[in-house]
Amino acid sequence: MDEFDLIKKYFAPISSIESQSLSNDGAFFRPKINLDYVVSTDTIIEKIHFKGDESPDLIAKKALRTNLSDLAAMGADPEFYSLALSLPKIKAKNFIKNFVKGLKEDQKEYKVKLLGGDLTASPDIIVITINIIGTVPRGKCISRSNSMANDLLYVTGTLGLSNIGLLNLYKNDKKYSKAKLKYYLPQPRVSFSASVRNFVTSMIDISDGLVQDCRHLARESNLEFVINLKNLPISNINLLSYKERLNSALIGGDDYELLFTSAPEHKENINKIAKLHDLKVTNIGYVKIGNNGQVTSNNRPINIDAYKHF
Repeated sequence: MDEFDLIKKYFAPISSIESQSLSNDGAFFRPKINLDYVVSTDTIIEKIHFKGDESPDLIAKKALRTNLSDLAAMGADPEFYSLALSLPKIKAKNFIKNFVKGLKEDQKEYKVKLLGGDLTASPDIIVITINIIGTVPRGKCISRSNSMANDLLYVTGTLGLSNIGLLNLYKNDKKYSKAKLKYYLPQPRVSFSASVRNFVTSMIDISDGLVQDCRHLARESNLEFVINLKNLPISNINLLSYKERLNSALIGGDDYELLFTSAPEHKENINKIAKLHDLKVTNIGYVKIGNNGQVTSNNRPINIDAYKHF
């Protein structure tokens, strides 16, 4: 099968009406009234962001969910995505069949539609790029830069699980199962984000570790972010020491939880919404004027290296 046959057989059936069955040079959609549009792009590469021996449907879901998490960080509802997939010809047919299965399942779960894309052969590794489009009520988009002094600092979920899963991916102990699942299948907090956007001043998704991403918020808002390390929702895997679990929470990537700030008077609203979504949300610190642009704990900067893309 050539690329057009593969597209027609596997991708066209899961594409949106706007894609025109992937039969033209581009897709067409009409912007909705009174909405702002959020666009984000992420690439994942075999042997860097995933091992390559995972089931293709899991790889598809991770690629889509990392992009969905970017929309969640800005309070946006998913609408469309386009996909560029490059892979060796020898893998194409079997890989694509199961890859599309994963896309189809997550399209249904997150209410997002395939708009278009590209399919090409690569020499030896798989490269996946997704461009995603979301919408938010006009003027309600959340940025990284609007934190205020005295805001409370919150995080969703449990931190460090994905990193623990990655480090112990090939160990058979069942105690690592939850961590491995977190690595393979991140949980973008899309619906929670949309529910709290009226109460949030700044937000980011944690893809590069808590400290690194918290530092982004601090620098963009030009304020000091204070973290209470004892309040961090770290994993309870007893095979690891507290120090190992804390380290994974601070600098381990791929959590895809939300880190956000909100005024103290909205604390009750945040807690109610978290309960409604059956989601653990933890107040881990606060924002103040001081060592602006820095992340601190116990009056000391947290100066540790985190994941670097280059």
